[in-house]
Amino acid sequence: MKKRNNPLLYPLSWLYGLGVGLRNFLFNQGVLKQQSYPIPLICVGNIIVGGTGKTPHVELLISILREHRRIAVISRGYKRKSRGLREVTLASTADEVGDEPKQIKQKYPEVRFIVDGNRRRAMDYLLALPEVERPEVVLLDDGFQHRYVHPSFSILLIDAQRELHEDELLPLGGLREPATARYRADCIILTKCPHDMRPITLRIMQRNLALYPHQRIFFSRIDYQRPRAVRTLLGEAMPSLPQDAQVIALSGIASPQLFLAHIEEHYTLLDSLIYPDHHHFRPKDFATLIERWRELLHRHLGTPLYIICTEKDAVRLTDSLTELPQELVEHLYYLPIETQILYHPQEFHSMICKAANSLPRSLQTQGRAPLK
Repeated sequence: MKKRNNPLLYPLSWLYGLGVGLRNFLFNQGVLKQQSYPIPLICVGNIIVGGTGKTPHVELLISILREHRRIAVISRGYKRKSRGLREVTLASTADEVGDEPKQIKQKYPEVRFIVDGNRRRAMDYLLALPEVERPEVVLLDDGFQHRYVHPSFSILLIDAQRELHEDELLPLGGLREPATARYRADCIILTKCPHDMRPITLRIMQRNLALYPHQRIFFSRIDYQRPRAVRTLLGEAMPSLPQDAQVIALSGIASPQLFLAHIEEHYTLLDSLIYPDHHHFRPKDFATLIERWRELLHRHLGTPLYIICTEKDAVRLTDSLTELPQELVEHLYYLPIETQILYHPQEFHSMICKAANSLPRSLQTQGRAPLK
């Protein structure tokens, strides 16, 4: 996020930093208490406002651990319309639990997913489950600032296009905490690295972070998979998207630049509809989409016209497909994404497996086979 030039924001940013600094000081001194639990807790979070790729990285951790451990994920369920603790099911809507929890549950139905702004209450709920259902490792989604729960391992995500030393605290810049908060993390991942990023650039970014020797650093990028029809999320069989398709891009994510660039590279992009992150599509949005689709369809003399949205948008749209014409729904696709760790993926895999065994010493030998 670029620095805002309004001079009134400087004192506001200073006051905000004073409040954040006091809160962290109270936690560091033990005045505000952190709760520890006899179970590995891996936290994935950031200190920058906007998208750093938390959900794809949580999915990456699940893919590493799912064959060896019962996993639970705790999230606040950002922008959901419900309150309190909710367990996510395959029948849950994005309005009830949030789009990202629903997305992860659809991909990994065996993972228990709890949404609750009170992480301690969510942990108490999980630990009260019968032993055969109780998770063996918990992933805390966006829990870096929620310091009342003490993780056994913390992963901090930083957008490679928005380095910390170039940013300022809210509201002047985009930092939720001072850049020194990075020293609380066990591992830092610089995300959204371009495919053509040179090794010397990575070394400069690593030097700018000036991490402690015990902190690990990795680099990741988003890899887009072949588009899939949104109706496949409902279990329907649908044809593949033609390689020479003409498309409208539809996005409701924080940073759509990579999404749009991928579409422009592989398809004929005729138009785009861009909305804010976690946007709840309303009837007027559907009316705009239908009008734009029909207008372009007529302009191109009936040539097939497709709509490609992001994976997160697809999850929200599955709750509202009945509000769209059947013909449009049949031409509605999304881009699945995967996160790739660059250069040392096996080291990252080993680190996560070790973190999934990071219990208090008195519990480490109670029947838990180490991950490999």
